[in-house]
Amino acid sequence: MIAPRSTPTSPAGVLAPRGPIAPVAIAHVVARNLVPLAGILVLGWNATGILLLYFVDTLLALAVITAGVLRHFAPVPEDDGWAARLNGEVGTVAGGLFIVAFMAIPLGVPVFMLGMPDFREVIADPAFRAGLIGQLVAAGWSYLGLYRALRTATPDQLRLRQRFGLVLLRWVALMPFAYLGVGLAAGRYAALLFVAVYAVLMIWTELAPDRFLRTMPGGEDNLRGGRDVDGAQSRAGGGRSSRRGPRSGRRR
Repeated sequence: MIAPRSTPTSPAGVLAPRGPIAPVAIAHVVARNLVPLAGILVLGWNATGILLLYFVDTLLALAVITAGVLRHFAPVPEDDGWAARLNGEVGTVAGGLFIVAFMAIPLGVPVFMLGMPDFREVIADPAFRAGLIGQLVAAGWSYLGLYRALRTATPDQLRLRQRFGLVLLRWVALMPFAYLGVGLAAGRYAALLFVAVYAVLMIWTELAPDRFLRTMPGGEDNLRGGRDVDGAQSRAGGGRSSRRGPRSGRRR
């Protein structure tokens, strides 16, 4: 079993493809996101474990972005000694995890409504625990990248609001299937069905993230923030497009 990864939260990842997407890139995105589904069907991976890893990945991605925003607006003092700085950094990360922990309650309800097998059996699976460790390491690496990026750019320039909405709404798009009783109707194939639906959502959000955000509740409001700032900078700079990267946005 591998640890599925969502849209990158590190600044190196882009929210939306810039310009036409090469067929090879499309094939890579589709194949990568279908690997967990193929593993379930061909290699006998635990579908419940894969779905739980998707859920954990969603929460960690939200926590990384939240912690980064908290650190930007409440910077850790760098002249009070290493102990105070360490305490501040740990507090920032803990704050992000604390906020997302409250979100996990409503977001996780559909997962536990699916009539799945005993979760203790899934957690005891060595493959699941290895995937979970992979998720934690990847989240830590993403936070370090975001930490470095926020030293020279603002959350608007990095489009963190849109990234947060993308990760959150992608999971929210899965929830109606649970509330409408699809999981209960699917019986023992419920986890497989939800993994398949989520794989499609991940492909959609990677290939056309802006279109996905427009489709979800909120519409164009989901894209407000970083894009507005970039547009203002583009007009002020004589038409220079901000799509070339976060550095072309307005600096504070």
